[in-house]
Amino acid sequence: MSRFEFRLADVGEGIHEVEVLEWKVKSGDRIAAFDPLCEVESAKAAVELTSPVAGQVVETRVPAGATARVGEVLVVIEEGSSEEDWFGVVGTPPPPISTPASPSHRSENTVRAAPLVRKLARERGIRLEDVVGTGPEGRIRLADLEAYVESVARGEGPLSAGPIPGRGHEIGEAAFQTAQSVKEGEDTSEERVPLQGLRKRVAEHMVEAVRHAPQVTALDLFDVTELVQARELLRPAAEREGVKLTYLPFVVKAAVEALRAVPYANAVLDEVGEAIVIKRFYNIGIATAVPGGLIVPVVKGADRLSVLEIATEITRLVEAARARRSAPDDLRDGTFTISSFGGMPGSPLFATPIVNYPEVAILGIGRIEPQPRVVAGQIVPRECMGVSLTFDHRVLDGEGAGQFLAVLRRYLEQPLELLLRLR
Repeated sequence: MSRFEFRLADVGEGIHEVEVLEWKVKSGDRIAAFDPLCEVESAKAAVELTSPVAGQVVETRVPAGATARVGEVLVVIEEGSSEEDWFGVVGTPPPPISTPASPSHRSENTVRAAPLVRKLARERGIRLEDVVGTGPEGRIRLADLEAYVESVARGEGPLSAGPIPGRGHEIGEAAFQTAQSVKEGEDTSEERVPLQGLRKRVAEHMVEAVRHAPQVTALDLFDVTELVQARELLRPAAEREGVKLTYLPFVVKAAVEALRAVPYANAVLDEVGEAIVIKRFYNIGIATAVPGGLIVPVVKGADRLSVLEIATEITRLVEAARARRSAPDDLRDGTFTISSFGGMPGSPLFATPIVNYPEVAILGIGRIEPQPRVVAGQIVPRECMGVSLTFDHRVLDGEGAGQFLAVLRRYLEQPLELLLRLR
């Protein structure tokens, strides 16, 4: 038998560290190859890591809630001590593990809960073993956490004030004190939320983008009346295919044509090599809000996809991102990003998104609303869309940005022209 050190592999995309969200195993557990070991979270997504070998867990090196760097040992496994081998050595199977019916005595590994629920429970200092799940097969939902906190505030249930493994005493204590304050009717005018996990990674990425790239934003207002009409005409056909057709797939196709016209917008700046690297492929990132932050799944080869295919791919990517189950390949190799904020309640007409560094430019799409426009000498109401292009001024100048927006306008204001570009 030999000891195997499982190290955090290079996850790419310039990511050097992850946060360990939770362990699926503990010291002494016997595991088979491909059994889950732990769940980690980077700036891109939460990922479950599995064991490449069978054996017995000797120790876990990085506690839940702590940060691990690429190359660091996460867990040590004694190879050759899997359950089958253990039977052979001892001659009898290990004693069965009892499963008490009482929720308060459940092991955390037997609790059924999504990663987001587990993460929120840790942040609030809640032991999931104490929460009654109302989902399928006793799965704990967000609503169950809220109901539990309310019951604690009413004095009807326990809330651990002790340290949370890997999180430190202060988080469990803070959650306990918050519940006690609510219970006692005290003034809770402030709340301290730790800057950690995805939110911390997003913050670091934003600071890096602003520090490296001098950014300028150009704003424009497009008359997209014909686009609105085209979408309404095509939406029933898309629904028959099981696809929800939004404006975003049309924007992606129009953006590809604008990138063809202005190649410097589809590039990165190699600061070390002092070179502008122009990409000859079109992988369009879709900025997506998820619990705790923002990630950017990527539509690969958008120039080779139809509007319907892009709509299908965006739906797949966004749903996976919001469930924090994006595949690593879905989050890498982007060449240009689109941030659509027009569909949110009370959304703005314009915004100034920050470049998704090291990309050169990002397109912002605001809401669509009726605006007065002059058509054939008459003032008439037209459906208009707010558009913003933020770009790295080291690579792209005002002239190039203006050309990009002109091409984008052409295809969004006259969407039938996109038919000429279909393959």
